[in-house]
Amino acid sequence: MVVFLYNMLKSYIMSNSRYVNLLFIMIASVSCKRDLIKSPAFEVRTNKLEYKVGDSARFVFSGEPDIITFYSGEPGYEYQYRDRTEVDGGLTQLEFSSRVLYGSQTNNLRVVASTDFSGVYDSANIRSATWKDISTRFKLATAASGALSDVTASGKADISDLVLKGMPLYLAYQYVGDKPPATTPTQRTWRIQSFSLTNTLPSGIMSTLATLTSAGWIPVDVVNPANKWTVAADMLQFAPNSTLLASEDWIITKPLFVTRVSPDKGVAIKEFSQRRDSYTYAFARPGKYKITFVASNVNATDQKTVVKEVELNIIP
Repeated sequence: MVVFLYNMLKSYIMSNSRYVNLLFIMIASVSCKRDLIKSPAFEVRTNKLEYKVGDSARFVFSGEPDIITFYSGEPGYEYQYRDRTEVDGGLTQLEFSSRVLYGSQTNNLRVVASTDFSGVYDSANIRSATWKDISTRFKLATAASGALSDVTASGKADISDLVLKGMPLYLAYQYVGDKPPATTPTQRTWRIQSFSLTNTLPSGIMSTLATLTSAGWIPVDVVNPANKWTVAADMLQFAPNSTLLASEDWIITKPLFVTRVSPDKGVAIKEFSQRRDSYTYAFARPGKYKITFVASNVNATDQKTVVKEVELNIIP
C-alpha cells in the first residue's frame, strides 16, 4: 500500500512539474520580500552650532534605525578616513642614546637606512641593498683613547626624506673596526641604550613605530666572527673582544612601515535592543569638527545605511 501511494505521488509531481516549480518560486519570492529592508528614516539636529570646550553638545535624533555609529571628527575618529590604511606627509623622527668605551679607533660606528633591503639578513643581501649613511644627523658618544664616555643623547633627527609610501624602512647600526697597526687592540665597544622612532601625522597624531625592545633587531656578522652585536633588554652592544683583526658587523631592525595607519574608527552608540532619541558629547579641544552619524537597518541578508553630518565650532 505504501509503495502504491509513493508511486502515485511521484507520478503526480512528474506530470505537474511546472506547477510545483511555480509553487517553489512563489515561496522563494515571499521569503526574499520578507528579508528586504528599508533605508532608515533618520535625521540629526542640534540646538546650536557652537559650543565651548567641555560643554556637552546634544544631538537629537528622529527615526529609529537598528544601529547608529558616531564619528566625532576628532583625529582618529573621522568618517572620511574610515578606510584609510596608508598616509604620507608625516614627520618621521629618530632619536637614541649611545656610549663608547675603551679602545682608540675613531668613527667606527655608522647609522644607516635602506628602503630596498630584501629582508634576508645575511652579508650578501646587505651588500646588494642601498644604504644611506645618516650618521651626521645625530650626536654620537665620544671619549678619549681608553676612556669611557657618558651616555649621550643623539638628539631628535627628522628622517622623513627616507620614507617611501608603501615601502619598508630598515634602520641599522654598522660597526667597522680597523685592523690594529700593532699588537695592541684598538677597536672600541659601543652601546645603544635607548631608541625611539616616531611618526606624527598632519592631523597631529603621533605614533611610536619602534623602540629599543620592539624594533626587532637582528645582528649580522660580515667580517670576523670572533665578535658581533648582542641584544639585551636594556641595550644593543658591540664588544670587539680585543680582536687584532678587522671587523664589520651590522644590527638591523625589522621592516618598519612608516606610512601605514589604522583606519579611523566610529563608536557604536545604538544597537538593536536599545532606544536612543539623542546623544551628548563634549569636545576637549577647540576647533571646527565635522561630526558624522551612520544609521543602518540590517538583517541577515541585507543592509541599508544613511549618513548624516553636522559641523560644529568648538571655542575655548
